[in-house]
Amino acid sequence: MENNAQGQSTQQGTQQSNNQQGMPQNQNGQGMPGIDYDKLAQIIEGRTKAAEESAMKGYFKQQGLTQEEVEKAINAFKEEKAKNTPDLATLQSGLTAAQEEAKRAKLEQFATMQAVSLGLDAKTIPYVLKMADFTALDGKELKEEDVKKALNKVLEDIPQLKASNTKATGFQAVGANGGSKNENESEALKKAFGLS
Repeated sequence: MENNAQGQSTQQGTQQSNNQQGMPQNQNGQGMPGIDYDKLAQIIEGRTKAAEESAMKGYFKQQGLTQEEVEKAINAFKEEKAKNTPDLATLQSGLTAAQEEAKRAKLEQFATMQAVSLGLDAKTIPYVLKMADFTALDGKELKEEDVKKALNKVLEDIPQLKASNTKATGFQAVGANGGSKNENESEALKKAFGLS
């Protein structure tokens, strides 16, 4: 009886040490094996393919096709399915390109608004935007100060692009000069014939 009690305590000690050696335990204290999700996905994919093949073979045999015709039909089906399956890499690159284009458009719109607020002429804004270095803004939130800093750098380098604040004051001639039309014609005729 004493030997039996010692044997049970030895078994319990072995079970406890096994549980402590890395097997996760569920709430009841029993060991739970680790799950390899990659292997599980492979098993599911293999069984799905096998079931698909079996279903196709059964269907084609019902249609009265020979074994060779069944194989050809299955291959044709797989090729068609592959053609119709979207290429994830192409979709991903298209998405990335669209996101970059949207970021660029947002930056251009924001920078145009800042250029207008700086008083730049509408004709020069596209040139200023093309020359501005916005690489420091990549991946950052657009801030008014950062965009204005990039625009001002261009204006410092090329001051001719700045908006001119000089306005004509005083009298400005509008229209043709005040000479009579006849005088202009006669002067033109004299010049044409070398008389003047």
